[in-house]
Amino acid sequence: MKTSAALFVGLAAAALASSARAQEAPGPETVDSYVREVMAKRHVPGVSIAVVRDGKTLLAKGFGLADVELNVPATEETVYQLASVTKTFTAAGVMLLVKDGKLALDDKVADRVPGLPDAWKDVTIQQLLSHTSGIKSYTSVEGFEKSVRKDFAPREILDLVAKEPLEFAPGEKWNYSNTGYFLLGMLIEEVAGKPYAAFMSERVFEPLGMERTRVNDLKAIIPGRASGYGWDDEKQELRNGEYVSPTQPFAAGALVSTVADLAKWDAALVEGSLLDKPTLERMWTPARLKDGEAGYGLGWAVGKANGARMVSHGGGIPGFSTEIARFPDDGLTVIVLTNAEGGHAGAIARGIAGRFVPALAEKPDEPIADADEATSRRLRGFFEGLSKGEIDPELFGDEAKKVLVPRIEATKAQMASLGAVRDFQLLERKEESDGLRVRYRVAFEKRTLKASFALDKDGKIRGAMVQPED
Repeated sequence: MKTSAALFVGLAAAALASSARAQEAPGPETVDSYVREVMAKRHVPGVSIAVVRDGKTLLAKGFGLADVELNVPATEETVYQLASVTKTFTAAGVMLLVKDGKLALDDKVADRVPGLPDAWKDVTIQQLLSHTSGIKSYTSVEGFEKSVRKDFAPREILDLVAKEPLEFAPGEKWNYSNTGYFLLGMLIEEVAGKPYAAFMSERVFEPLGMERTRVNDLKAIIPGRASGYGWDDEKQELRNGEYVSPTQPFAAGALVSTVADLAKWDAALVEGSLLDKPTLERMWTPARLKDGEAGYGLGWAVGKANGARMVSHGGGIPGFSTEIARFPDDGLTVIVLTNAEGGHAGAIARGIAGRFVPALAEKPDEPIADADEATSRRLRGFFEGLSKGEIDPELFGDEAKKVLVPRIEATKAQMASLGAVRDFQLLERKEESDGLRVRYRVAFEKRTLKASFALDKDGKIRGAMVQPED
């Protein structure tokens, strides 16, 4: 389930030279010191990692504490909430049903799951898998963050967005939608004739020997389960993570697992033992859009790391941050599970990857020339207001005023604690058919952040995300 793993989240959520592959793996102390340094800087209580090459585990271990109050160490067998890494498994479940001949990717979901809104009648299963359905994410509904403790029946989740118009025509654009993956879980149950948890266990977890992977159940006794935490910037202290009912994420983010089990998942992907190679390649191919392609396939994000192919998925839910990052050109996979909201597992995974294959290391972003200083001044003003505990709602589009502004309001004290804005540098600017995407480095007195904005055609903010700069 993709929730806020940064200070606030908006609406939106190749080959390498053979010499790079041949380089010696770093000594354990190199990775250890890096992970411990990041943990200290990010206030992360516990981290478990696995590094896998060609399906063989090179490194699997834990750092810090799985439970701070009981002083329980994190290990490779510690069980974490996976959040949206769950989507890789839900997608696999759907593809197994396709392999069985019980589904086709072009099937209309409304033909397979009864009682869906008429507006969704043309949405295909493939569009749900690739986040190109246009169905609004229920986690983006105004005020949803206030109901995280509530238990929902599946239809109650759908009712949150059932009356909302499609955000775009199916297949036209890309927008991350937890509703889509919730629907896929319902689809699996409808077609398989059994609960999602039972189907995933029988078809995926048991065959792969993933004994500690399951759907989260807060009433169940799960040995080795980690507790989730968050850092309170204002009070400068660690806090227990917010309780989230596991009925909410469901097939979009309700699985729990260990890095040891996820290494088995990666081995199955390498070997093609669960899904054949053509199916996996289809899942790892970017979805086609009306104009161009998405950076997402079927259940996996697809992109580049310094020119090398990268297939990955991250997850964030209160108390946890997770990542599985696969670099097929090097046969390398890095898995990072943390029990910290805002633990930035993705950045840690990339940092570890760069220590095994230096060519994969993230390069510092360099500022670019700014030909639109008016936009930059306006967005800098947004941060200058936040540093004083102020928000100007007129900077936002209508939908963002209802959904995003309340979330930012909740972070005002944290942002104000960073001090005044000292520098504001443009790192990326991309014109799109529906507006503009820009990214900045924002240097405050006490911390430097990276900020990304999605602006509509009128220059109003419709999506935003910030995170600490490594």
